[in-house]
Amino acid sequence: MVRIGICDDDRQYQGVMESMLRELCGLHRLQAEIEVYTGGAELLEDLDTGGCLDLLFLDIEMKGMDGIQTALRIRKENRYMLIVYVSSHEEYLRQLFEAEPFRFLKKPVQQNELEKVIIQAMERISSQKQLFYTVQSGRNYIRLPYQEILFLESSGRKVIIHTDDRVYQYYGKLDEAESALAGGRFIRIHKAYLINMDNTEVFQYDKVALKDGTVLSISEKNRPKVRNLFWEYCGKVGSRNE
Repeated sequence: MVRIGICDDDRQYQGVMESMLRELCGLHRLQAEIEVYTGGAELLEDLDTGGCLDLLFLDIEMKGMDGIQTALRIRKENRYMLIVYVSSHEEYLRQLFEAEPFRFLKKPVQQNELEKVIIQAMERISSQKQLFYTVQSGRNYIRLPYQEILFLESSGRKVIIHTDDRVYQYYGKLDEAESALAGGRFIRIHKAYLINMDNTEVFQYDKVALKDGTVLSISEKNRPKVRNLFWEYCGKVGSRNE
């Protein structure tokens, strides 16, 4: 599922863009959720309360907070969202680089040009998704780069995700998270803990210390398996660094 946003204070043009996007997603068999915002403040409020977008079509010339100001605010928290600027004027191009645009589309947007952007964006998003963990919490999506995750913890019916500076939680099972994150980077050390080996500082027979100082116990049952996985992981990392 790809989450696409349209941010434009022209309601008529919102409808045109949404119609073209739905038609193109159907044509290319893309499962997409499309959200429409009437201004930068509304978009930022949604993102601040847990909203998540993979791709954003952002009008530059909006009343109040314009598209450039909105994008710069987004980039303070999110380096990965693909932002496509939409405008009738190309003189803004020089101002856009600070907010790392993915593409620029000139109004009125032509469907064939929009289709090219959609195809290119899906290729980029597909490669990015291999480096992110995405889960749903209520109506919101949590989308985190693997490198920011320290460990996941099971607590009752919830899974708690610990990162460098925040804690996220959602209803789910740690077994499901383990399956979704399989591949060597994440190791189950205890029925309650799934750790990111990239963020491990010290490994001992019965415990691990993470880079933020958190110390977690390795269950007795898991110790032989964890030790073998740890050395296997070290070998892979060593090979990548040679």
